[in-house]
Amino acid sequence: MGIEKLNEIESDKAIQTIFVDFFDTLVHRTVHPNQVIRLWAKLMIRELGLSLKIDELYFIRKEAAQYLSKKYGRPYFEVNYDELIYEVYNRLTATSTLNSISFLNFTSYFELAEIRAEFNVQYLNQNTTNSLKTYKEKGYKLYCVSDFYTSSSIIEKLLEKHQIAELFEAVFVSADYRKSKYSGNLYASVLEDLGIATSSAVMIGDNLKSDVHNAKANGLIAIHIPNKRESKTKKRYLLGSDRKDYSHVLKKLYKTCNANNAPANSDYVLFYAIYIERLYHHLKKNGIKNILFLAREGLYLKKLFDQYQQHFALKEEDKIKTHYFKTSRQASMLVALKDVEEEKYTFLRRKYPNLSLNSFLRNFTFNEEVISLIIDEMNLQARKNEVIADFLESEIYKKLKTNETFKAAYDKNRFGQQNAFKKYLDSFGVNFHEEGMHLADIGWGGSMQECLFDYFDKKVEVHGHYLGLNEVYDIKKETTRWGLNFSIFPYKTYYDNILRGNTELNEQLLSAGHGSTLSYNHLDTFTNEFHHEVEKKVFYELISEVQEFMFKQFTELLNDLDSVCYDDAIVQKEMTDYALRAGLFASKKKIASAMKISEGFYTNVGDFSNGLKISPKKYTQNKLGLLKTFVLSPDELFPLILRIKPYLYSRKKYFLVYLLPSWLIYVYIKVNRSIKTNVFQKISRFKYAYLK
Repeated sequence: MGIEKLNEIESDKAIQTIFVDFFDTLVHRTVHPNQVIRLWAKLMIRELGLSLKIDELYFIRKEAAQYLSKKYGRPYFEVNYDELIYEVYNRLTATSTLNSISFLNFTSYFELAEIRAEFNVQYLNQNTTNSLKTYKEKGYKLYCVSDFYTSSSIIEKLLEKHQIAELFEAVFVSADYRKSKYSGNLYASVLEDLGIATSSAVMIGDNLKSDVHNAKANGLIAIHIPNKRESKTKKRYLLGSDRKDYSHVLKKLYKTCNANNAPANSDYVLFYAIYIERLYHHLKKNGIKNILFLAREGLYLKKLFDQYQQHFALKEEDKIKTHYFKTSRQASMLVALKDVEEEKYTFLRRKYPNLSLNSFLRNFTFNEEVISLIIDEMNLQARKNEVIADFLESEIYKKLKTNETFKAAYDKNRFGQQNAFKKYLDSFGVNFHEEGMHLADIGWGGSMQECLFDYFDKKVEVHGHYLGLNEVYDIKKETTRWGLNFSIFPYKTYYDNILRGNTELNEQLLSAGHGSTLSYNHLDTFTNEFHHEVEKKVFYELISEVQEFMFKQFTELLNDLDSVCYDDAIVQKEMTDYALRAGLFASKKKIASAMKISEGFYTNVGDFSNGLKISPKKYTQNKLGLLKTFVLSPDELFPLILRIKPYLYSRKKYFLVYLLPSWLIYVYIKVNRSIKTNVFQKISRFKYAYLK
């Protein structure tokens, strides 16, 4: 508002009161008003864990408003806000969309989401607010008068957030009065409530009809502030698409993470951000109050989850409680051990069938003296490091089970571990027998989850909520597991094939700065840990920098997505294309970094190997079948394709890397996908129809 407007008010000595419009006078929006309601719907769905799409809840609210508008014969912004909330609540509960939440609690979420959605897309009109501060200093009384479909308390909260609430004596909103500036009948009620004469008040606003003509018709002085450039009420601001908005944010992230000064492979933060968002909604949807993030990848994921809650949670008291749970495949196996005659060692059989006697005994964290004594008693010193095929079916293992030293150490260890582990579990203050145990982790299979289920003698449900599920074990309803970014259970799709292409790099990027849990103790530390020197070196020299950078980008991404609406289908499609590009167009810098990081890949159970071996041999034994699969379903071979560049680099065949037709592969995978989606719609599993 310019100086000439200020002079116009000051020139009339009778004016003592200033009425100010809210939208496009005090504040502007960056989006169309309809988009604000969609953003409100996004927040409600997230916080209440609703199984609705954004537009479904948006239309429920719009229909409720239209119904009440027609019922009372008033514009929607004259409908009482509490009645609107109840109508939406009634429609959700009557269709079993909303359960186990009181109307009072629902109202609280409704209003908090309203405030958050509005504030995320608002910015102050500095010219107007600066002028109003001058009026306030000169002794004028200021009131905010708005046609809005919410209550005055919502506007008051927004004024507080913009730090200008102290400017106004009170707020008057059409929905409270069931009258509006648009109809012209709100002014008389406000003047009557304040007990002031029309000649002593001026109305300032952007709307010619509501703020100028109708104000003058009620005897007020009116000042028009057009603000046409800033107004977002025009229909052209509804053009565009959610997918493009979301894609724009991802492109910004990808560009930032692939800049010359960015740590290599930091673009993987998108996969972790999507997992965290899906995990939050998944837990809210299922009413889960406590989540245990498994060591060691869980330490960084917990940090991201806590930041996500801090950014988005509408109520502090309703935050999901997060815990860091130190365990490992080895430690969880130890606490779940049965009697030596009953124990099946399911994990070892599946993952490490071929073991030496020495490697097998190391899984129990026996001290070296005990291991040497057992091997001496079995007269196998010369063969202790000999790798034996199907060790657990071998004569050596059968002989080991009869060794008294082994049996005594085995029983002492397992009972001691179970007692120490119980003390550790009690420290979390969670009633696992009532709530069940809920685990969050990078995932892949769920071997630790199965061991924990065995520890509880299958009497406590243990559920896994993972970034990805890459293997299928014995999944039951008591041990359900979800791969929130990708999963091969109950079946795998194109998206799963692409997104599970580089699981090993995820494990390294999410590693922690402490050692692996070997076993449990009765001390306050609870755990005995071992941090391999190579692992430690790689973490502090390479990974910690990447994690720090990714956290900054994660925080920025949350801010960028505040004003964007998107559903799961958009996310899955964009994330998959992001993974395709990140993998196929990986630079030499990214590949070299990934290979350096892989040197810290230490296996803390089974054969205790160190370093990650990159070899495409297991994929290339049947070359004709390989070619056929690539032609028909190239996405099936994406894990192999991602290993070609690192393999060539490891063999120092750099020139061959540049001959790899990455762009052609990218285009072919996309075209292949498009053909299957758009041409062969009636064949749900096209690849099987042609490969079998």
